Amino acid sequence: MKSLYIIALFTLSVNAYAQDSKQKTELQEAVYLKESKEFEAKMMKEAEARSTEKRSTTLASEQGLEVKNKPSQTQSEVNNSGKLLPNTASLQEVLASIPGRQPRRNSVTSNVKPNVAGIPNTATLEEIKKTIPKN
Repeated sequence: MKSLYIIALFTLSVNAYAQDSKQKTELQEAVYLKESKEFEAKMMKEAEARSTEKRSTTLASEQGLEVKNKPSQTQSEVNNSGKLLPNTASLQEVLASIPGRQPRRNSVTSNVKPNVAGIPNTATLEEIKKTIPKN
């Protein structure tokens, strides 16, 4: 009989404790839910404020995306087929501008070497020192 009273009181106390802890968790969940909603609303306001601000810099990938208007020059390009582009030089002009270069001849080249001004391979150390500028 004594054990029946003990078991009944034990179940009643466990039941009361469970109900009490359930009410506390529900209150905590409500508080956490309220805090999370407030935080979410705050973050949404900040995101809207950032999105309304205009970017002062553009990305490198976006810089070349603007379409630029160019005047049509299709007829002038067709008429110049075979001519050089403006402000360019021909190959002969470029080769002629190199100092110390002999003009190119279209004939068969001979094995005769032109006279090159300089020091022979058998020059002494003193001769080499004389050719070095003293700046």
